[in-house]
Amino acid sequence: MLAERIHPIGKIRAAVLAALEGSQDVAAGPWPAGTPATEDTVSTASALAGGAPVGSHHLLEAMLRAENSMAARVLRELGVDPDAVAAKIDELDPETTTDANPEEAAARKMEIRLVDDEVHLILRDPTTVTIAKKVTELSDGPIQGVGPVAGMFVPLWRSTNQLLGQLQRMLEPEPEEGDGSAASKVAKAVRTVLAPRLRR
Repeated sequence: MLAERIHPIGKIRAAVLAALEGSQDVAAGPWPAGTPATEDTVSTASALAGGAPVGSHHLLEAMLRAENSMAARVLRELGVDPDAVAAKIDELDPETTTDANPEEAAARKMEIRLVDDEVHLILRDPTTVTIAKKVTELSDGPIQGVGPVAGMFVPLWRSTNQLLGQLQRMLEPEPEEGDGSAASKVAKAVRTVLAPRLRR
């Protein structure tokens, strides 16, 4: 959960309060408890981030998709369209913002293609390309998963199949009824945000 990842925020908060009050005696409190809508929003933002750090754009989309939340209601009553926000997020370059992070920048340059009976995983980020050039130079050509090298390819194979399985679940028809659990709400929100983008 996001609150667990950013636990030092309590210490930062205490330091800011201490500086404002001129006192160093303010104790660092825990991250404040949230409402069910807040918990759903934070969980959804974390799911939208995938494995990357949660950005403000993840939080914004999660807020807009949180069922029956005050934030979603206010934004909708102000005329904010969730799909228009999603399109604008996709249009803007996060690298020009403080939400930039190297993992997401590299991931944005990746692609999965099916060519006949081969799956092509394409990575275009400069760091990976530079390393791949050096490795293929040192090995005098492509690296294949044969012999002892096969074991080194296993984590890549597992990760790729896990990703493809997640994408498949996003694109398959949505189940008629969720069970109403927090996990079901998060899954529905993530599907709502990601499925249309995957179909572009």
